[in-house]
Parts: sequence; structure tokens; C-alpha cells
Amino acid sequence: MRESLSTEDLARAACLSPRQFTRLFRSQTGTTPAKAVEALRIEAAKLMLEQSRLPIEVVAQVSGFANRERMRQAFIRAHGEVPRAIRNEAGSLAML
Repeated sequence: MRESLSTEDLARAACLSPRQFTRLFRSQTGTTPAKAVEALRIEAAKLMLEQSRLPIEVVAQVSGFANRERMRQAFIRAHGEVPRAIRNEAGSLAML
């Protein structure tokens, strides 16, 4: 079961208000908490796509995306291509 990574939950863990957390996070990283979480999910999903043959729906779920379409949209924003293209480029590198 995945844990929530909402700004509210992250702020609560940091003992800050969501507004304070967002301001501090952005000043320290140059990005918003939501964009940082999405980037981490994309990175995890990309590795799974390249190194396994898990179904794309499973990759989306395990990496924390709400569904396959959300992951697809995030990949297009980040890489300019869909997850299947990333997997196809990996070719024989995918092991499982």
C-alpha cells in the first residue's frame, strides 16, 4: 500500500503548514513539492519499464500514479514520449 505524498501530508510530517512547507521546499529545491513527487514517480516508473516486463498498469500503480493514463501524461510532459516508447527503446535490457 502506497503512502500519500500530498503537500498536506508532507507538511504535516515536517511540522509545517502546507503554505510554509511549499514556500520552504520551493526556496530550497527550485520546484514545487508536487512536481518533485511526480519526477520521482516518473524516474521509478522509467526504471521499471526499462528493467522489467511488468504490465504498464502495474508499473503505474507500483510507482504511485493513480492510473495508466496519469502516468502516460506525466511521461509526455517529462520525456516527450509515452511509457511504451521508453520500454521499446530499452529493448532487450528488460529482464523480467
